Amino acid sequence: MRTFLATLSALLLVPVLAGTAHAYDKIAEAAPVTMVESPGGEGEVRARLVLGTVTAGTSHNLRSEIEVGDGRVDGAVSAIAIGHKITCQPVGGTTLPNTAAQHGQIWSGQNLLHGGRVTLVVRMLFKPATTGNYECLLRAYVLNGYAAGQPGQPGRETARLYSGFIGDIDGAIGPEGFAQTFGSSQNTFLGMDAPGKQVNPVDYIPLPGATRFLATADLFATSCYGEGGNACPDGTTYPGKANTAMVRFRTVATPSSAAPGCVAQATPSETAAVSGNLHHLRLLGQLTVTQPASGCGTWRINAFVQDNGGTLPFVIHGNPYSVTYARPPV
Repeated sequence: MRTFLATLSALLLVPVLAGTAHAYDKIAEAAPVTMVESPGGEGEVRARLVLGTVTAGTSHNLRSEIEVGDGRVDGAVSAIAIGHKITCQPVGGTTLPNTAAQHGQIWSGQNLLHGGRVTLVVRMLFKPATTGNYECLLRAYVLNGYAAGQPGQPGRETARLYSGFIGDIDGAIGPEGFAQTFGSSQNTFLGMDAPGKQVNPVDYIPLPGATRFLATADLFATSCYGEGGNACPDGTTYPGKANTAMVRFRTVATPSSAAPGCVAQATPSETAAVSGNLHHLRLLGQLTVTQPASGCGTWRINAFVQDNGGTLPFVIHGNPYSVTYARPPV
């Protein structure tokens, strides 16, 4: 039985994005808790969504949101990093990898939190390679490393998980009518004042007679800082935390046909600031694409990103962090 977002418990302070008043086929909620530093592994499981039997080649549009705030065991304000994932598996099994035939996980989070509360969102299409009984997990946790240099203080960093959920928006999709890519395992570097780049492209053919579909391009960005790495050129010392990468991005859909009514469409450009004080930031973009009932051939869906006057270059992370997909509308 479908449950509307409006009927969720008062603890669940969602949704936060426009246009998310969907009916959900299934929802699992996370309990409020104080999270301590993760000991490693895939991250703590906060909610478990049992999908039941999923047919090979079909897809489920999953969405997870958590509301988190920082805090330390001794009550002091401290910069922390939050991990936020969706991972899917056979019931009682292990996490499925992302392959050409199977899409089993997406990673997200935010570094660094400096007081207050934030809502973090991640979404993907879960697609198993074989038919079976599956479950998908919301993982939320404090990342290791921020107690480094503090001898005798393991578990010093904590964060409050105020609320969260993992939801299956409307059940099985397909086997036709959707497409998804997490891109390659490579990260994409974008220098200051450099030309923009199209990233994470996927080709999509809508169902026959469809006059609209949803195109989503969600990216995971980080600024270059310190001594480089993570696709930031090594051997370069990047300016300090007062500097900021300004990431301009939009979701773009381009048809292969030039027939009447077949035109490229895009979300308005948005700009996000990413810096040494706030890095590893998710950029969310979703577009409702329209076309004539006769169709427009194959659509190329991608994100377009470029520098927008920042003082740091930046990186768009690849698989399993950034995702592009298209599906019939809800």
